[in-house]
Amino acid sequence: MAKSRIWTNSAFVGMPTYQLGANYPYDMVKKVDKTIRFLPRPADYLFLYFVGFYLLLLVLKVDYKTAFLGAVAFGFSTYLIIIIGVGHNAKAHAIGYFAPVLAGLLLTFRGKYLWGGLLTAVAFALEISANHYQMTYYLLLLILVLGAFQTIYAWRETEFKSLLKSVGVIAVALFLGGITNATSLLATQEYAQWSTRSKSELTLTPKGLPKVTSDGLSKEYITEYSYGISESLNLIAPRLFGGSNHEALGKDSHTYQFLVNQGVPTSQALDFSNALPTYWGQQPIVAAPAYVGAVVFFCLF
Repeated sequence: MAKSRIWTNSAFVGMPTYQLGANYPYDMVKKVDKTIRFLPRPADYLFLYFVGFYLLLLVLKVDYKTAFLGAVAFGFSTYLIIIIGVGHNAKAHAIGYFAPVLAGLLLTFRGKYLWGGLLTAVAFALEISANHYQMTYYLLLLILVLGAFQTIYAWRETEFKSLLKSVGVIAVALFLGGITNATSLLATQEYAQWSTRSKSELTLTPKGLPKVTSDGLSKEYITEYSYGISESLNLIAPRLFGGSNHEALGKDSHTYQFLVNQGVPTSQALDFSNALPTYWGQQPIVAAPAYVGAVVFFCLF
């Protein structure tokens, strides 16, 4: 049997390809995922956005017409389009399975143990298979929040028996979703021990001083591209903190007209106007602001 080398020389002067080059021939979850994502990229990710969120809204007992509009609004929200445009395919892939997982959990908590457990297991297996564990981590946080809410509700309504049964079904479903991805999870665990997310082998700083060793990445590195608290208002107010840090304003901008009026050649003025830093928030690099839509938020209420 031919063996593939899990290494590439084409990036970063050589690097392992555990996350992009490994082939698991008996991975049935990948085959299911490819069947669902039958459309060409990036339409396949949009399809996941639409169908997944539509399913979640139906489980929430939203009218099918309203659910259709909600799915379109979700799928075309700015951030979900941006991450596809800048190449965060795995992130888009993983987010696409968020809604089906939540739909399965809600069905289970409502007493539909068979269909809820089945949907949860399949959707969670597909979520892990998307191979973006940071997004899966965020999804698990959402699951904990939902579980806390359901626990409080069961305590108020004295429905502990149904809660325990639901939790048991969900635990089994999540476990099954995990073990179906055991091969890739174990490979990632092995790779993580030698990545920047583990302990560094370096003992000196670039200046030759002893280096303080630590496990994993620093908090500053992890949160470098996190939204500022006030930036969250971008979800309902577009460009509240500007646009991209490399934005094309074009010939119709005041910047271009000003430069031309000052005698700058039109070609240089256009080049300058097509690469302007219009963002002034806390992140170092931004392709565009994340915007859901004021109308969408208005319709929620």
